[in-house]
Amino acid sequence: LVKMRPSTVLRVASSIPKPQRAAPSAVQEAFLDADNCILVDEQDRIVGGATKRVAHHKSSVLLHRAFSIFAFTPDHELILQKRSDTKVTFPSLWTNTCCSHPLTGMPRDETDGVGGVLRAAVRKLDHELNLGGVAEDELLFMGRYLYKAAPPELEWIEHELDYALILKGVNRARVSTPNDDEVSQIRCVSERDLQQWMEKEPGSFTPWLRHFAGIGVLSKWWAQLGSNQKLREMSTEEIVRMN
Repeated sequence: LVKMRPSTVLRVASSIPKPQRAAPSAVQEAFLDADNCILVDEQDRIVGGATKRVAHHKSSVLLHRAFSIFAFTPDHELILQKRSDTKVTFPSLWTNTCCSHPLTGMPRDETDGVGGVLRAAVRKLDHELNLGGVAEDELLFMGRYLYKAAPPELEWIEHELDYALILKGVNRARVSTPNDDEVSQIRCVSERDLQQWMEKEPGSFTPWLRHFAGIGVLSKWWAQLGSNQKLREMSTEEIVRMN
């Protein structure tokens, strides 16, 4: 594991404000028991499975695989989503384009490392953003990032080994009608706009997005969006511990 230090440009806040919450929707409640997360150790070796409810509740939280997709427009703006206020974990906060989990028991296997994560990512882009037609080979794997977001006042928390993925060239119109049970708003931002927004309102963002910005990797990716080759060279096999 590699320990990353926060960059001098943006430091991750030590505390995470309590998200505003409405009652979780019936659909989100159902996902707690229907979705089976892939449990792993800190070296990303599979050690079992557990429902989303068990993996995310503060009384039983378990390290599991996840993914975070950073989709960019043709003019290199990052597509952000605001999580629905009926989400179970970190509702009403702005985050990267799509964040979810590969699962056990899926018709197309999602347990086989990067390949499984890519299949899960394509599935969730369609489900959350109505962004269909994305090919797995359009997604660039940038590495694995370990973090925990478990403020004591929250019931539902995160402990994830997060696969970071980049998707380029997504036209704004393709994400203009997201699934409103998952996403309440979409916004496209430049790197400068995001930095200024985060500095002004850090509590408006999910902890994992603030970690990716805080350790500096998001800025490094942004700088190389013009070259898939350079992005691939930045991909790492090391597991990076973000906090």
